[in-house]
Amino acid sequence: MQFHRTAVDRLRVHPEYLVQAIGVLDRWEAQGASSAGQAYRDTWRNALQMGLPDVEKISCVDTDEAATLRSMSPLGFVLSEQERMHIRREAMAGV
Repeated sequence: MQFHRTAVDRLRVHPEYLVQAIGVLDRWEAQGASSAGQAYRDTWRNALQMGLPDVEKISCVDTDEAATLRSMSPLGFVLSEQERMHIRREAMAGV
């Protein structure tokens, strides 16, 4: 969840990333994304179109649905690989 909290903070600074994330969803679908994940992609698309509060609401809460949405997140580009690795290391260390 920390990745998405950090990503939401980044989106506050770069709201144009919301449009880029919709582009990620479009690319996935153009490349033949599984129909099994369509409902989750639709949830992401709706939240991204509604704006940052909705993105935060679906991804930064501790629920099973939010965990599934995070696993199918179009926000991977928002943070660098170094930032993602740092967050993973902190999570593994229990920080």
